[in-house]
Amino acid sequence: MQAVITAEFLDNIPAAIRQRLNLKAGAIMDFDEQTPYLKAVPAAPTSATELAEFQSWLASSVGLAKGRLTTDERMKETRGED
Repeated sequence: MQAVITAEFLDNIPAAIRQRLNLKAGAIMDFDEQTPYLKAVPAAPTSATELAEFQSWLASSVGLAKGRLTTDERMKETRGED
């Protein structure tokens, strides 16, 4: 099973893991459903067309969150902090 990492979810992955695996928002992960624990690895694009489509989508998404909450504000809101 595959899933795309969103910017919000990326904040929940420890920095050391993000750096080692070079994870960024929009990365596609393969999840191994056969293990009794969570196992995910970065997925390789299956074709040049798929990669081009993803890059086009990613480019069109840049700047969508401008003017919204910062990461710190979102974390405070999520935690129920004032």
